[in-house]
Amino acid sequence: MVKRKIVRINEELCNGCGKCIGPCAKGAIELQDGKARVIREELCDGAGFCIPVCPTGALSIKEREAPEFSEEAVRNTSAKEIRILLPMPLPATLAVPPTKTVPCCRFAAKATAHGYM
Repeated sequence: MVKRKIVRINEELCNGCGKCIGPCAKGAIELQDGKARVIREELCDGAGFCIPVCPTGALSIKEREAPEFSEEAVRNTSAKEIRILLPMPLPATLAVPPTKTVPCCRFAAKATAHGYM
């Protein structure tokens, strides 16, 4: 553990909109039980791109003890899944249950074919 800057999410302020997930290029934020959460602290680089998109001000940067940021963990996570957020609901042929992920290339091909990307 090292002292470093990391995203903090105030669960009382979070409305579960998910707008913070897309700007997090490292994949550190996910929705769980209707709230945004930093799922693995070693994935958060502390850049804060997620902060300005939060409509409720639930996100901030805090300096505290946390696992070191791991570029290797990011690569391993990104190789397995890439989350794509679209600004509109998907038709049933493209929809993916929120608990599942799909390989990016398969999803992107379907979304592109249907004019969503």
